[in-house]
Amino acid sequence: MNLSGLFKVSLISSALVLAGCGGDINVNPTTNDNRVDNSVDNVTNPGTTPVEPDKEVQLECATYTLDGTVFSGQQDGKNCKYNQAFASDRKDINASFLIKALPDNGAHIFEGALFVGSDVDTSKGGSIDLDGPTLTIEAGATIAFTKADSFVRVARGANIHAVGEVDKPITFTSIFEIDEDDATTPAMQDWGGIQINGMATTVECSKTEAETGMCNIAAEGVVSYYGGNDDTDDSGTLKHVVVKYAGNGVEGDELNSITLNAVGSGTKIEYIHIHRGYDDGIELFGGQVNIKHVVVTETGDDGIDWDTGWKGNGQFILVQTLTQGNHGFETDGGKEDPTTADGSDRATSGSNPTIANATVVSNGIKGPRGHGAGMEMKEWGKAQLHNMLFVSKGTEDGAACFDLFNKKDGSSAAGVHANAKAGEIKFHNSIFACAKNFEDINTPLQGDLAGFDIANWFTNDGNQLVGFANFENVLSGNLTTTLGAMKDKDGNNVAVESSKLSEDNSFFTDVTYIGALGEDETDTEWAKFVAESVKRTQ
Repeated sequence: MNLSGLFKVSLISSALVLAGCGGDINVNPTTNDNRVDNSVDNVTNPGTTPVEPDKEVQLECATYTLDGTVFSGQQDGKNCKYNQAFASDRKDINASFLIKALPDNGAHIFEGALFVGSDVDTSKGGSIDLDGPTLTIEAGATIAFTKADSFVRVARGANIHAVGEVDKPITFTSIFEIDEDDATTPAMQDWGGIQINGMATTVECSKTEAETGMCNIAAEGVVSYYGGNDDTDDSGTLKHVVVKYAGNGVEGDELNSITLNAVGSGTKIEYIHIHRGYDDGIELFGGQVNIKHVVVTETGDDGIDWDTGWKGNGQFILVQTLTQGNHGFETDGGKEDPTTADGSDRATSGSNPTIANATVVSNGIKGPRGHGAGMEMKEWGKAQLHNMLFVSKGTEDGAACFDLFNKKDGSSAAGVHANAKAGEIKFHNSIFACAKNFEDINTPLQGDLAGFDIANWFTNDGNQLVGFANFENVLSGNLTTTLGAMKDKDGNNVAVESSKLSEDNSFFTDVTYIGALGEDETDTEWAKFVAESVKRTQ
């Protein structure tokens, strides 16, 4: 079994040389002389025909009609610009429209937020339009924002259809990346990110609220509402989408690169690359949406974060944070202990996803939001975790491969340590290769949990603790050691067979390797997407 493919892809992509050839073509004027042969008729002289100067290409900027008024973007050179009459945080756009790819690397530049569909608080008498508008974005389109607080929001009942291709991704980014001004540099917090509000369940609502259409949870950022009773809700598709330099806010009121609020399983989220976001790469609040083929690089906070009852699936996830970042995964079950009276009438139970084939690579450095680390589980959460590979050289507290953090749930019978002991948090066929494998327990455990040994818990399920030295050169992209040559902490050969999940759940793809990408996987769509994602970070 080989694990080096991911990083071989990195090496290959960094070695690509993009070359083109071209030059001027000179057309010399000629004169046709038919003084000798008078049979030549209708001869023209290309040398005397004036060459018409190039005309500016007329762009198809986005347009829609609302209440009888037409709103359109305005061409500005090779770009289309949209003022706040077209889109802003004070305007819900209730008309479907198309954003096309522009030639010559042109971009659609928004001066305000882009809110698609009507935001409704049903507790105040409003009703959700279940046939709301659709924002369609063409493969290869680039969308840029000029303000830090501007973001894309898709309301309940509305839809986004953004489907790119490996070589023509749809890109959401900062104005400073596309302004062609050497004096400006794009950075995290340049704009807000993408927020999708769905109608699936969340622990933040009671069963009664969900079943009667009265579930209205306030989203972070500009207040809007999410939640409902349809775990199969369809908010659209994000595929081959790149999100760069997004996210902002303060603790408890933050915008992530992508936020999925109670989004249902009918929504498709796949082939996503997130780079240099300020907060989390993807944060999921409740719902049952699935995520697949995700690359998160150099986020300020966590790569993937979930909370309030998310029960979807995830597979093929790479989180790489070498200069900053916090956990590859940070997870919560919900806001309250589900065993208490307050939790007896929840619309759903606490978070409990299944994740397979993820790689988290970190050098353990302390960044603005915490140490680079593997995974932290807390607050009554559950999860089944298959074929996971965590690598970190960090030795300080906060930089370990794994942390069961019991700040709130303590020794609760529904807390993370009790869930781990009961097999409701469980790693399967996974490898930790970290200088510090486990964080110390936050609050001393009591009762039946007092003797909990996290290392034994992990290894008793067939997982392996592999010395970090086996993976040290992963940080420079030069991993060439195969599992067969590795030793575990006791000096035994490493032999981990990957989980096969597809028979029980068709979402999953069965593979023979541990981690996000196999060594010999170079021609698949996923391998090509990883290679392109790595190139974007260089």
